[in-house]
Amino acid sequence: MSGTADDRHDGGAPEVPGSAAWLKGRLLEIAAAFSADRVPVTAHEWTDPVRLRDPAPVGHRFLFLLGVDGDGHSSSPGFDDAVNAFAAAGWAVRRRPPGLPGESCATAAHEGFEVRVYEGSGRRLVTFTGWTPVVYTERQLPQPPFTLSTADGVLCDDCQGWGVCLECEGRAYSGGRGGYGRCWCAANNAGPGRCVECRGRGVFTAAEMSWRRRRYGLPDADSGDTAGRTPVEDGHVSSTGALAAVVRRTCACGEFRCFWRNTVVQADERLLSRFVGTCQGCAAQRAYAFTLPPGREAT
Repeated sequence: MSGTADDRHDGGAPEVPGSAAWLKGRLLEIAAAFSADRVPVTAHEWTDPVRLRDPAPVGHRFLFLLGVDGDGHSSSPGFDDAVNAFAAAGWAVRRRPPGLPGESCATAAHEGFEVRVYEGSGRRLVTFTGWTPVVYTERQLPQPPFTLSTADGVLCDDCQGWGVCLECEGRAYSGGRGGYGRCWCAANNAGPGRCVECRGRGVFTAAEMSWRRRRYGLPDADSGDTAGRTPVEDGHVSSTGALAAVVRRTCACGEFRCFWRNTVVQADERLLSRFVGTCQGCAAQRAYAFTLPPGREAT
């Protein structure tokens, strides 16, 4: 569970607990079971640090991204097969609205473990993004609403995504004046005990994310078909191979975390695998495109 991008954010790779090893093994088993003719690829492994007021993490969430390529044929195992495989393994499955036309998305949960099941459009790349409950090093705390990789937005720097003031830890009273002093967070419009910066949401507002993008010289907002305007690269024989390369690339803000969506299309007599996503460090739109060998089934 290592890598330069991960270590830069986490301050060093922590020891892998048994819960992470269990999750990775289950993901590989389920992926292999639903698609016997295609070997799943572990595209990435990383951790999310969980912090309070101090820079040092108090715990980590362990995450895995697996990909299984399809060949575009209706008989090829796909999203429904993947969802059924999780259900058969005893996971609670919930289908989600797709983000783009042709996509499918669902979540699966089991005893604090969660998996995002995703299928792109076109040649049907299926991905599993799984994460463990947060593993704390010393003091046991509640599970946070989300961490860097699971937030629907950019994590608030002030509360680290908890949504509460870290001075009083959401109690609205600080340790001053005999432990009964009213915390400064209660005097603001956020409400008693809530984080003032994000108003208890745990993620930055759109205005704050816009400021962050401008800070790194990125466009303030996306303006149309990002993937369609992306230079095409060569060098991959499958969408899973391209995915493994894409997930390790960083945004201009330095963040690698991003929920990647995939579309495989025929364009100018070339088969293209396109990836688009929103950076989880500054909410910038990111996109890459790769050529695939014509008529070759991915492995």
